[in-house]
Amino acid sequence: MNKPDNKNELTIISNWWFNIDKQLLFCFLILSFFGLAVSFTIKPGGSYVDQVSLINAFTIQSVYLFAGVFIFLFLSFLDLKKLRKLTPLILIFLLIIFTLTIIPGFGIERKGSTRWLDLILITLMPIELVKPVFCVGLALILENKIDNQSNNKYLISFIVYLFIALILVRQPDIGQLAIISSIFVSSFFLSGFSFPALVGIICIGLVSFIGIYFFNFNVQNRINAFFSPEQYDVSQVNRSINAFKEGGFFGVGPGEGQLKHNLQESHTDYIFAVIGEEYGAIGCLGILLLFFYIAYRVFQRAYDEQDHFIQLSLFSLTVYLTFQTLVHSAVNLNLIPSTGMTLPFISYGGSSVLGIALTLGLILLLTKKRHI
Repeated sequence: MNKPDNKNELTIISNWWFNIDKQLLFCFLILSFFGLAVSFTIKPGGSYVDQVSLINAFTIQSVYLFAGVFIFLFLSFLDLKKLRKLTPLILIFLLIIFTLTIIPGFGIERKGSTRWLDLILITLMPIELVKPVFCVGLALILENKIDNQSNNKYLISFIVYLFIALILVRQPDIGQLAIISSIFVSSFFLSGFSFPALVGIICIGLVSFIGIYFFNFNVQNRINAFFSPEQYDVSQVNRSINAFKEGGFFGVGPGEGQLKHNLQESHTDYIFAVIGEEYGAIGCLGILLLFFYIAYRVFQRAYDEQDHFIQLSLFSLTVYLTFQTLVHSAVNLNLIPSTGMTLPFISYGGSSVLGIALTLGLILLLTKKRHI
């Protein structure tokens, strides 16, 4: 009686292995375990999560990372039809949770921003889960063939974007607003857009960011500190630059860097500087090349795809993943103002890992080979 079940399970696994993009899978696994290796170098005092034991930080991050690997592998087994059906429900559910962050009594305030929810076992940053689902949700709206002759799909997509954007402004979290905006504009661009509408949206976005600068003290401080460092405390940026200088070409060795001892955000916002100090320019370039290869591979698969929904989803997911990586790296190199952006799959933290796991799982699902 068990033989048919075993054969069926073997068939599912063998079909999955045959259809999956193995190059992307191996890239994702390399990133996952490199993130685990970097987390092992987080020493006491380098993280507000761990003030007692190095093993505590490593154990917590390893749980997040292995959960992340399980999530993106599980998602890669899903059927495309199920993804289409579940995405609207999941997006609505996540938007409700996301809204709770700005409601008094629910959101946790840190450094003047209410981005987190306390779920007892984990402090969740909902926007990290919203971003990948928003990519797929936009693709569902914008590929609507029945309503293709009207502008309703553009209006609906803009309303969803505006809802998320207003909450991010209220929190505030301008770095994530830039990511969400890049997802929306890229999806809008690929969907067969109206050029005047796209120009209008970009102009509105620029005016909005200027308004945020004048009315948000935190954003104003970060931008002013970038352009006039002599008038502000830029010790974090200076330490980050010094870490790259100390690392040189080959780095000082895993666990030997000093940045993590002197900078509270070294395990999240400045993890790329930690990599630069401990693994050198070679380590940094290796990470960036891995992300760029993932982007190239996904764009290549999207270009060959006939399904407009899959094209839109893959394009926006890749833009989000690549843009966030570039923003994090640029902040660490003092090329742009500080944004509080994490490095996908390597920065410490459960929300970041789970959000990227969703992204990678969706990419694996959408890049699978399909046969008629």
